[in-house]
Amino acid sequence: MVRHGMAGMAPIAALGVCVVVVFAFASLGLASAEGEIDEAIKYATERHQQYVDELIELVKIPSISTLPEHEGDMRKAANWVAGRCRKAGLENVEVLETGAQPIVYCDYIHAEGAPTVLIYAHYDVQPADPFELWDHEPFEARSRNGRVEGRGASDDKSGVLLSIQAAEAVLQTSGGKLPVNVKYLLEGQEEIGSPNLEDFLSKSENQNRFAADLCFSADGGQLSEKQPRVITSLRGLAAVEVKVKTANSDMHSGTFGGAAPNALHVIADMVASLHDADGKVNIPGFYDDVALMTQQEKDNTEFPDELFEQGMRQDGVRAFPGERGFGSYERTTVRPTLEITGLWGGFQGDGVKTIVPKEASVKIACRLVANQEAGKIQQLVRDHITKIAPDYAELTFTGGSFDKAQPYAVGFDAPSSVIAKKVLEDTFKEPALFLKMGGTIPAMKLFREKVGAESALLGFSEADNLLHAPNEFMRESIYHRGREVYIRLFHEVANYHHGTAAGKEEL
Repeated sequence: MVRHGMAGMAPIAALGVCVVVVFAFASLGLASAEGEIDEAIKYATERHQQYVDELIELVKIPSISTLPEHEGDMRKAANWVAGRCRKAGLENVEVLETGAQPIVYCDYIHAEGAPTVLIYAHYDVQPADPFELWDHEPFEARSRNGRVEGRGASDDKSGVLLSIQAAEAVLQTSGGKLPVNVKYLLEGQEEIGSPNLEDFLSKSENQNRFAADLCFSADGGQLSEKQPRVITSLRGLAAVEVKVKTANSDMHSGTFGGAAPNALHVIADMVASLHDADGKVNIPGFYDDVALMTQQEKDNTEFPDELFEQGMRQDGVRAFPGERGFGSYERTTVRPTLEITGLWGGFQGDGVKTIVPKEASVKIACRLVANQEAGKIQQLVRDHITKIAPDYAELTFTGGSFDKAQPYAVGFDAPSSVIAKKVLEDTFKEPALFLKMGGTIPAMKLFREKVGAESALLGFSEADNLLHAPNEFMRESIYHRGREVYIRLFHEVANYHHGTAAGKEEL
């Protein structure tokens, strides 16, 4: 697979001795690059209101990927995004079929000898219900008190737009040129687990189309606007649903209670067996492949327990139980977990119905960390439940459209991490900290495996933006800062590439 000039980057970074050489060499063209960056930022600043209006317009399209009745809206959003790419001056714009929600592609491939950067974001959003908890109609987007409010404003339509607008600002102020080659993959299935993306990227034509040296995801976040963070890992997902059946019908609890098996009792025993007294997952083999952090990695990673717990207290959380020996933020980012996300059976109405339930069900979601494999964990969960189930219980295991996704991790000293740190610090004027994230973006692992691009998260949703909840919003100030970060990114990737190439010759 042909790349565009970054083949030596990973080995150089691994040597750990080239950082001074890299940035010293890159500084030779610093004055020129800074002038171009300033011009692009000035161009974007003059269009702040236009860019806010564009975000409002895109948020008004209810592109809900999980609901079939919004298929037309998904197409409308994809075409809107494609049109915005054309307006920005990006080329080869296509709306590509995946078998379901489409992917928007565009590129700029004119920087000979320069590396190729893949930009990722998604235009699909979560459902907006419960509607009664919104203080306005979720798809009647608006700008109020310095915030764009509406479903998808933060996750991730702001990421889609700010990355496109950044390319436009550079193209319009540099004679129609970018310092690197750029490709965009803007998908419509992230909120349902990107179920078609792996097959799509497995096709040779798409592997070539999206081949890149580095990938930066505009889907991601910051803890706050005050100090930037570089996210170096995401957890994966392995979900299992189990139905237990103990009879052909519910039975009278007076006549048969004490003799007939109760499906709810069985499932309660199963759930109780899934954790031990120390909060560890009590499934044989569950931790076998977990990659432990090195001391060097720990020393370079922030674990903001106090800030994290403060936010949860504001949501009414009064305690922080979990696996002993680990802090609350560490447990939610670099340790695997098993959560019960749904449990039901028997009579659910008001009052009392005296029955012995014949069926009960449970939904289980495991979050996975580096080196764990989602399919293996699903099988371990099934095997454990099958082993502990009584002989008289009939088990049925099911999954869904988003029942597994692989975890992703990248080193803090990898080129993508180093570059992200530099552009964040140059924009925010504060040291950027390395951070782990507990959420899941299935595409990250696929970009490494299918198109050979090491990825970094460079998104600007904030922890308090009410993602996936009523009254979601995006602060306009960080929306504009995020665009500036991507303007700087295009130049910094080029600088880093030239510096590593020079450093390699020196060695």
